[in-house]
Amino acid sequence: MITEVLLEQVEEDVRTPVLFKGFLEPGVQTAQALLVLGKVARTRFWMPPSMVNRLIAESDPVFTTDRTALRAEAFSPCCGVYARLDLLDVGTLGEGCTNVDLSDATRTVLAGVVAQDPLHLTVRGDGIRLRTLDGQNDEPQVPLPDRWVAGFAEVAAVTAGAVKKAELDKPATRNFLRQLPATVGRSWVVASGRVLRLTSLSGRDSVPAAGLHRLRVIEPLIRFAQGLTVYTRPGSEVATWVVQLERARLVVTLSPEPSRGFSGEGGWLNSLAACIEAPEPVAGRAGHDVVDGAWFARALPSGHAPANGRLAKARELVAAGAVRSLPDGGYEITRAGSVQRVRLSPTGCTCAWWAKHQETRGPCSHVLAARMSAVEP
Repeated sequence: MITEVLLEQVEEDVRTPVLFKGFLEPGVQTAQALLVLGKVARTRFWMPPSMVNRLIAESDPVFTTDRTALRAEAFSPCCGVYARLDLLDVGTLGEGCTNVDLSDATRTVLAGVVAQDPLHLTVRGDGIRLRTLDGQNDEPQVPLPDRWVAGFAEVAAVTAGAVKKAELDKPATRNFLRQLPATVGRSWVVASGRVLRLTSLSGRDSVPAAGLHRLRVIEPLIRFAQGLTVYTRPGSEVATWVVQLERARLVVTLSPEPSRGFSGEGGWLNSLAACIEAPEPVAGRAGHDVVDGAWFARALPSGHAPANGRLAKARELVAAGAVRSLPDGGYEITRAGSVQRVRLSPTGCTCAWWAKHQETRGPCSHVLAARMSAVEP
């Protein structure tokens, strides 16, 4: 009866198509999960010295519907933590996307959901409306940060092809999440029987867990957790942590280090160097679901991925004629008195970037320039 009265009180608005309209159950679990996303979007897990005195723009969830699930996604301001709430079996869904801020007023409405209280959500192309027994609030669409567009693309690049490495039941999940480290550290986790344990040594079956303290942001959801699954790719520095909830799941992907934001990685640079013209994943318009191993559409309402500096430099090198092929199949790149030698099979370069990162963050500008030259007609 209470939910029927609440539903009757929700005013119709036909200005824009409805992407989703209905009750989210359990209401208190969903309310806490949305608050967690809002906290992710407001928490800077690493502050570079150059930004200490600069105000960092914030943003909150991107809501996406694609007829299979209602998803809400957020990045931390440092872009090193990506979190996505997948709401499953919620009813009829349209297709679209909107980006909103979760203001103080909305967070107050969400925080007031307790016990069996209903939570009603309407998602439109121009914003959302949340309504509970104690109040309601509307959030209009806001501009999407360009860093988030790049972050969406890079998260998809590192999760595509990831495989399940460990799975915990409810007791083990809650115990593991309650014992997460509170301080910054570089470590790995390994499955030991039915539990996960931290280790300082990397092994064949270990999962990267640098900066695992960042996962503590999900503490309000521990009481709802039904299980935990961890995914990663062989040789990857990135792991994705999936917390199973009732009729939902929270997906969290952590960058390799707190100081590394996803927006600065280069997972798609090789594709761009091969002249692929901004496919959907590169433009952030396609997300990857590591659980199902499938892609989903994300029709971003605004924002453009900023130009990658290494790609721009590579194009300059090629345009300036700085790339010269060698008889042994390698390349010599000369620019401003600097000479670098590149090979493409196996890949390598003599520059400082390659010595430090190899291709863990995408290739250097010299390798990109060589690959561009290799595919030129």
